[in-house]
Amino acid sequence: MSQDNPAPQSSARRRASPRSELQRQSILDAASRLFIEKGFGGTNLNDIADVLGVSRTALYYYFRSKEAILEALTEDVTEAASALASSVSVRDGMPPEAALRQLVTQHATLILTHTLQFRVVERSEKDLPAERRAAAQAARRALLEHFVDVIERGVASGDFRAPDARVAAFAILGMCNWSAWWFKPDAGMPAEDVAKSLAEFAMRSLLRDDARTPQPATVAESIGMLQEGLARLAEQVDASTRRR
Repeated sequence: MSQDNPAPQSSARRRASPRSELQRQSILDAASRLFIEKGFGGTNLNDIADVLGVSRTALYYYFRSKEAILEALTEDVTEAASALASSVSVRDGMPPEAALRQLVTQHATLILTHTLQFRVVERSEKDLPAERRAAAQAARRALLEHFVDVIERGVASGDFRAPDARVAAFAILGMCNWSAWWFKPDAGMPAEDVAKSLAEFAMRSLLRDDARTPQPATVAESIGMLQEGLARLAEQVDASTRRR
């Protein structure tokens, strides 16, 4: 999986051998597919072991329970997204335009390269232990605030036109997150290219550049521009799929 800004990993993960990490990822992928097909409550470790062709005991080396798998998925997606955003938003010296473009690109890339995992986390957060659920919710709130902060800095500097920075941040995050449901990794359009397109749509909805493109003056117009651009991108992906 190629990423310009890979998700942060724990020290234990960094010490894992490539083969061990590959097996761990195989378990997460298989579990994600089963959680989507059968639901979290309808899936057990035996189901996951059967799909992978290993014993349940072999799974215990990596995960002691399906709850532990869900926690790992949440860490790999929700908490990683917040950590990545934090690494950008805290850099006050970065121009708002560059910061927002990087925020959108890396967040979209994370979602596009973890589509199954993201969908599982979105659907199954209620099944997390209370402490982990609270941590996931806090990470999601922090992610939003990082986007809001960069957009507000862009408005203050005169680079962005956004009547409401929080609404704009919700719209951009929603655009990125929705890609987990429509993006097809095998459709012929690389995730990196889609992420760049999503970042471009986000920038066009906020950038103040009257000489190049008239910018929307209201929240509704900004969201409409995002939706229109995203619809065009989805059409391109579908067309690419049909040509294959």
